[in-house]
Amino acid sequence: DIGYEIKDGRIFHRLLSHRDKQLLIVGGASNGHQDSIETADLSVLLTTPSKDLKTTSASGKDAQDPRQSGSTVWPGFRGAGDSHTAARDLPVQCTDDSNVSWFADLPGYGQSSPVIHSGKVFATSIEGDMQEKLHVVCHSLKSGKAHWTQTFDASQTVKSSGYVSKAAPTPAVDADRVYAFFESGDLIALDHSGSVQWKRSLTSEYGPFKGNHGVGGSIAQTDDALIVLVDHDGPSYLLSVDKATGKNNWKVDREPRVSWSSPVVNVRENRTEVIVSSNGRLEAIDAATGNQLWYLDGLEGNTVPSPAVADGLVIVGSSDPRSSIAVRLGGSGDVRQTHVSWTSQRASSSFGSPLVAGESVYYVNRAGVAFCVDLKTGENRWAFRLPDSCWASPLSAGGWVYFFCKNGDTVVIKADASEPVKVGESTLTVGGDSRVYGVAAVDGAFVIRNGGSRLTCVGQPKQ
Repeated sequence: DIGYEIKDGRIFHRLLSHRDKQLLIVGGASNGHQDSIETADLSVLLTTPSKDLKTTSASGKDAQDPRQSGSTVWPGFRGAGDSHTAARDLPVQCTDDSNVSWFADLPGYGQSSPVIHSGKVFATSIEGDMQEKLHVVCHSLKSGKAHWTQTFDASQTVKSSGYVSKAAPTPAVDADRVYAFFESGDLIALDHSGSVQWKRSLTSEYGPFKGNHGVGGSIAQTDDALIVLVDHDGPSYLLSVDKATGKNNWKVDREPRVSWSSPVVNVRENRTEVIVSSNGRLEAIDAATGNQLWYLDGLEGNTVPSPAVADGLVIVGSSDPRSSIAVRLGGSGDVRQTHVSWTSQRASSSFGSPLVAGESVYYVNRAGVAFCVDLKTGENRWAFRLPDSCWASPLSAGGWVYFFCKNGDTVVIKADASEPVKVGESTLTVGGDSRVYGVAAVDGAFVIRNGGSRLTCVGQPKQ
């Protein structure tokens, strides 16, 4: 089993070799007529599995970088939006019986990642056959003990199923408040004690969210504003919302486009930009005014992964390698012909977002193949096969890269451009048909959303 999943299943298929290490999958309908041709790259499908990688010790010269400054905060989706952490003493093994500090069962179900601030873990979930109840919960980072739960009525309901997002947007947190956004359109700010500071219903204000699969974009934040992207089958928009009052700083209307990606905030040359990669388009927006700075059209497959920004480049994650591109910052208007630095040869991202660590970019595709490419050139360096694909984005910490597979397996490698060297591999029970959705990292520990109704703290949190 090489883990390849045919994208367009038909009544019959024929396999044909094509060129060097390529396989043509010819599909046809019941009338015998061929109606699809799919190309599979065998050099990707036949990559080395993680269990067969070269292995090194997690101590000595290959230990986590001791120069890590430490971190007790995980403020939002992908941390600060780049999946990097300065946290120290993170565990290598994530298993049920060796280093779990606590479990916490949550009401309902959720697909968002936890966020952490001031020794507290915050998470969101929905409940009910029509997803009519919204929950924001707070637990102790040290013990997992529940501090409080706040429950709200959803402004827009939808029949709950495996095809509709369930509390998918990850909240954001700062020193004053936690901010939760739901696919019902409810946007809520609470202080760390659980008191509601303000509450809005975007679906009441701007119309219902349309589409078959819900909304999944997470909140991004600047020092004083929340950035909320709503892309769906109806009139779409990008909002900047004042953190203290909940009022709009600006609203930019967008053409309907279905997407679940999240905006990224980037500070460059004393200007704060919002980078959005969403269903066909990449663009940069001035965070102060909402004015568009530059854009690039013609992308495909960039509906779930969010972009990464590093070293003057925007790295676009896409399920289509031809749209997994690097774009130089600093352009104006249409930058398709002027600012594309490179296009991926094989690497793609399906669910998790690309990660930049050192001079490399890491991707995980739908089949669970992890790729490493050169940050400056896009040249493929190596690839290997994970035990499963990943919904959570890979994470960089102290010279290591963590891959949290959706089945509960965790693979840790050195951030090494020359070859994949494994530091550790372990399994955390997820249970049933659920999966690992997201991870937060702070000094000494990970808090993992394993299964939609549980938080698991692995390691020993320092705070």
